[in-house]
Amino acid sequence: MDRDFCGSDTGDGCGRSFPNKSSPGLCAKCTKLASFSDGSTEYEQWKGFRQCESCGVAWKNLDSPICGRCASDNAKAATPQQGVATDPNIQNLARTAIEASRAARSHAMDARITKQPVGQQLHTTADNNVFITAQCRIKSTSVKDQKTTDPSCGQWGKPWPKDAYMSVLDEYLATLNVRWSNEKGMALIPDEVEFRWAGNKLFLPGDVNKPVGEVYDTYLTGDMARYYSAPAPTTKKAAGSQPQFLMALELYIDQPKFMARRRDTMSFSNRGAPAHSSTNITTTFRKRSATATEINDTLRKRHTVSNEGGPMESTFVRTNRANLPAVDASTLIRPADPETGEVEIVWPDNSDMYEGVLGKDVFATGATKNVYKVFVNCSELYVAKRFFEIGSGTMVTANENKASLENELIRLKNAEWFLAKFKDIAKENGVEFSSNIIISDGFLIREMGMPSPASSFSSFEKDTAVWLVEPRRTKAVRKFSGTLVHPTRRDKLGQTLSAFTHFVYEYSGKELVFADIQGSPMTIQNVDTFILFDPMSHSRQSDSGIGDHGLDGIATFTAQHTCNYVCRGLKLATLSEDKAQDSDEDEEDADK
Repeated sequence: MDRDFCGSDTGDGCGRSFPNKSSPGLCAKCTKLASFSDGSTEYEQWKGFRQCESCGVAWKNLDSPICGRCASDNAKAATPQQGVATDPNIQNLARTAIEASRAARSHAMDARITKQPVGQQLHTTADNNVFITAQCRIKSTSVKDQKTTDPSCGQWGKPWPKDAYMSVLDEYLATLNVRWSNEKGMALIPDEVEFRWAGNKLFLPGDVNKPVGEVYDTYLTGDMARYYSAPAPTTKKAAGSQPQFLMALELYIDQPKFMARRRDTMSFSNRGAPAHSSTNITTTFRKRSATATEINDTLRKRHTVSNEGGPMESTFVRTNRANLPAVDASTLIRPADPETGEVEIVWPDNSDMYEGVLGKDVFATGATKNVYKVFVNCSELYVAKRFFEIGSGTMVTANENKASLENELIRLKNAEWFLAKFKDIAKENGVEFSSNIIISDGFLIREMGMPSPASSFSSFEKDTAVWLVEPRRTKAVRKFSGTLVHPTRRDKLGQTLSAFTHFVYEYSGKELVFADIQGSPMTIQNVDTFILFDPMSHSRQSDSGIGDHGLDGIATFTAQHTCNYVCRGLKLATLSEDKAQDSDEDEEDADK
């Protein structure tokens, strides 16, 4: 086969002829395309590159029929030079030397584009980590002070797997807080810190919560890398010690916001009120009298809730936990009734069976539940939860775990129903709020046959291990309230969630309060989203699940909540009357 022809015995190649092609077989562009999957991003990018009509090498920004080197070589070959021998043997040697030079350049070009092709994904070698460094830039009233990073905060870094979410912020913030809290007297919280690229460069919307590898590919390969890459090392020694995959980030600290929170906290503390910056405060409450805890027989009727703007018609009907079915079968969860919010859980005999694999190692743990990875129908995008502590002081039985998980699922479905109502009414009233809040999805599954080691149940307890399955999230968690602590927030998301808690209290006819509100930031379809999960609740009957403090829990909320612009926009009733009523009941109890 001719050297200048692009082709192979199997029919590959473009079939074009390149006079200065360096070797038989495929041209440089077809050789590169053969290394990619047909239809991939890299394939399409390289397919669009223009190639030199003389040597066949492809160049991203080539704007002429032949490359500069080939034009120069052709000019030299066509122009006789004075004093140069015209002996045919010498001319053949010169031509051979030129061709050898072209072959060397072609090989070097191929090595270069193989090392870093445009848009290439992270390598799948053993060294599959991205090294992330961090420095601090502090927001202040002085523009001059913000032009550089703060050397007193230092800099640090560590390697991260490419499939880890950008929850690295939590760990890096914890590292910074060791020094910051000692100097300032209080630790920074996630709302006061954000990730930026070195040089105070912002992330694009929807990217900061993606996996590390995806962020690296987006910003540090291709055209984006020209702007976002860290400055190159100034010495060969520094360049040699630099990790192959490096992300240089900054922690941008909103110091004015931190100082405002610190002033508020100190002001609360000086007045003897609880410092709302903590969610681990232990509070003792009085025990209500039997009269105060009586439940009206008309609980299941519709509530008409009064507020400043007139009656708010609520159709909420609380789920009666005592009547939950206890049928032994496989799995099913019916969504909350769209009209009433009532949830029905059934375990039918003819439910579908799914194949799954449950991880043996704990993926995450909380105060009452352990979390494991679970592969359902070959998908690894789920986690499974079970209870190991329900406050009894003894090992959780299979029946206790099942009943507690059912209550957890009811809480999720109730929260989802209330949130939809909250958003609808806020939009109707033209209230500005954080609309990117959603509730985690969830469903129940039961292991069939011998229970897994992760369940901790005995081998003879067949078909009893129940799990609450939810989509897998980043491990980064933001807490907005505690079981018995409801802080006053200044940020938009925090004020929205505080108003949502107030809305649920009023829209449920003062039957229910959500507590321990927490969630994780995630990017869903390129939209920054905040996913709420594991909410606790307090109900008048104290039967909504683990952590339900009944009327005392509800009273904690009415005592600590401070209405904000969202509450006022929704025309929710102020809680002053409820606080006064609680005070009157306290006096009545004292007189008895």
